[in-house]
Amino acid sequence: MREYYIKLKNLSLITIVAGLIIGIVLLLKPDETVQIVSILCGATVILLGAGAWISYFAKMQSTVLAILGTLAIISGIVICVKYKSIITVVLFLFGIFVLVSGVVDFISAIDARRNDLKSWLVSLLMSVVTIILGIIVIVNPFDSVMVLTRLLGISLVIYAVMDFITFIQVRKIVKYNINPQIDVEAQEYTDE
Repeated sequence: MREYYIKLKNLSLITIVAGLIIGIVLLLKPDETVQIVSILCGATVILLGAGAWISYFAKMQSTVLAILGTLAIISGIVICVKYKSIITVVLFLFGIFVLVSGVVDFISAIDARRNDLKSWLVSLLMSVVTIILGIIVIVNPFDSVMVLTRLLGISLVIYAVMDFITFIQVRKIVKYNINPQIDVEAQEYTDE
């Protein structure tokens, strides 16, 4: 059992280091990170399209496969070249969704107030924050990506630090073999 914990925590050391490195990169270079991730996604889509064409020539002469392969290659190229525009459109649509959700929550909070529910104020405040967030994302979507990327970086760094602390604790437990044992003497009980 002791060896199992050591192996498990040694494996988590890899995730600690990876999380820390990725978090720092996301924190310090969000624009470059978004660009690299977009290019990797585009390249993956291109490879899927190329795979479809290879299947077309090697196995089955399906027109649908050729069309899907061509569309995938074109989509991958567009993703690689115009990633900022794509992210902007996606975030704009996401901002509209968040704004509408905030407005619905705002109306629900007002209804909760009319029905004398105690949680109406918290719901009202959260809905206002959601509406503001939606407006920010709609007005400036690409900067929102940078902020979200930095927040993800901060989260990964915090995760790495917390997991490292856990790693040290488990190592100490295993090293000192802290196993609380309760000594109990068995006694026979008779009802007299």
